[in-house]
Amino acid sequence: MFKQFSHRHTPCTVNGLPDAVILSRGSSGSSQFGRESDYIGRFAPESSVVSGALIETGETFLVCSNRPTPERDKYCGMVKTNMIVKVQRHSQRYNENNNPIGDPEFQDVATGVHAFVRYVTGQLRQEEPGLLPTSTHLVRMQNTVGVLRPNDPTLSKPDRIVLNGRPYQVDAIDDIQFPGLYQIQLSEDMR
Repeated sequence: MFKQFSHRHTPCTVNGLPDAVILSRGSSGSSQFGRESDYIGRFAPESSVVSGALIETGETFLVCSNRPTPERDKYCGMVKTNMIVKVQRHSQRYNENNNPIGDPEFQDVATGVHAFVRYVTGQLRQEEPGLLPTSTHLVRMQNTVGVLRPNDPTLSKPDRIVLNGRPYQVDAIDDIQFPGLYQIQLSEDMR
């Protein structure tokens, strides 16, 4: 089926590799938010696309789900990214003799990370009952980004994610809901 619609193919990259996709809007909601962010992508059977892949067509998408069609095409639910963020970790710098330099501070772990960010509203709290009371934002990004869970024993303080120049603390990471992606709950960073 994918081959029959070659006139609708859009050149793209899948995790940096050249590919082609047929893009259409998703219909997962009646809200303006859902109509603007949800997309469907149909890829050829031989495509390297998997859940969690980053798709770039001039716009950037994250693959949230992937299932084969009867024709063996790859039918993917995708979300359009709306922000580029950076991840920071609290750590100490050392000199060549392994002596600490200054006080521990937050240092960039990953920059230029494409993400889908939602502000937590009362309506979102009704839709997502698992949100923590302190959560202010939900961030969806690839699980290849080096974000650590807040209870990781190697951390002195939880990681932070910087949105539009403002730091937010990582409170919870869900790696089950969307295979290949992290769904991260953030709260105001008071550190």
